[in-house]
Amino acid sequence: MKINEGKNYVELTVERVEDLFILYLILKPGDLVYSWTVREVRGRSGERFGREKVYLGVRVRDLEFHEPRGVLRIRGIIEDYPEWLEGAGGSYHSLEVGIGSTLKIMRSINRDYLEQLINTLSSGIKVLIVSVSIEETTVALATRLGVSIIATISNNYIQGKESGGSLINQRYIDDVSKVVRQLTEVHKPNALIIATQGMLMSSIPDIEVKGVPVERVIVSEGGLSGIYEVERRGYLDKVGLKLGYDTVNRIMEELSKGSGLVALGDEIYEALSMGAVDSLVMLDKLLIEKAEESRRIIDDCIRTRAKLIIVPDGSEAGKLLNGLGGLAALLRFRIK
Repeated sequence: MKINEGKNYVELTVERVEDLFILYLILKPGDLVYSWTVREVRGRSGERFGREKVYLGVRVRDLEFHEPRGVLRIRGIIEDYPEWLEGAGGSYHSLEVGIGSTLKIMRSINRDYLEQLINTLSSGIKVLIVSVSIEETTVALATRLGVSIIATISNNYIQGKESGGSLINQRYIDDVSKVVRQLTEVHKPNALIIATQGMLMSSIPDIEVKGVPVERVIVSEGGLSGIYEVERRGYLDKVGLKLGYDTVNRIMEELSKGSGLVALGDEIYEALSMGAVDSLVMLDKLLIEKAEESRRIIDDCIRTRAKLIIVPDGSEAGKLLNGLGGLAALLRFRIK
């Protein structure tokens, strides 16, 4: 997210979907915000002249986040508008903010707080995972929002399908390499992870992608299963993309031991007030479903320097965390 500060305002430009979570947490009803938008223009007698791009100032009434579309909808009352847009003042309007949009908020926001939100919620790291098995290769893109399957390449050259074929031959690798290079051009990952079984690793040459570091890891099974094993075994953490699996796993271990070093439910607020929280994991969907509660928790984490990890709902860690109510804290010391 790009930040441009003025005396009594802050201007924010959305660079990725995660930035919309930050806007959702920052904006409050009553804020005056400015942005470019599209508004239907009507004449004095009500005739329609079409839709025009216009810069409006809107007093916020409520917010709605559309995750599938990657859009934050800001609904409110028009307070500032160009003179030619007759009759717009006092009417309702919805601003749709997405990637590339710039929003001007007419109040000061603590810069340190804003930057900590960005560091916590808006990692720009993207990792391409290539999981190779004899039958097929599955390619996934891992980001702050989770892991998404984006391609599957079948091995059409297995022995028996084609005379002279072998389990892992060059034609299969060429097919995989071609797709990986194309996906790298589109998604521009920060790292590439090649995962396969140990017995196949020596058969897979380096897939060279210019400027992208490559990490080779051994998994018990390639293909789709290998994608999730990469996440479970913490390989994404090693390349800088923390999706919370290690922390959630440790929380589950401490719960099974009955160590008293885990807080759940209302205990989390007590632990935060005492500065006892070392790490707190929260499902990303709670940022939207329980925005006010999320703001309070994030504020307390920043104030007490507790590590805050936002866990994607559909991830392996998210499935475990769902069973704990979507929120859990690993403690520095026992509070009871």
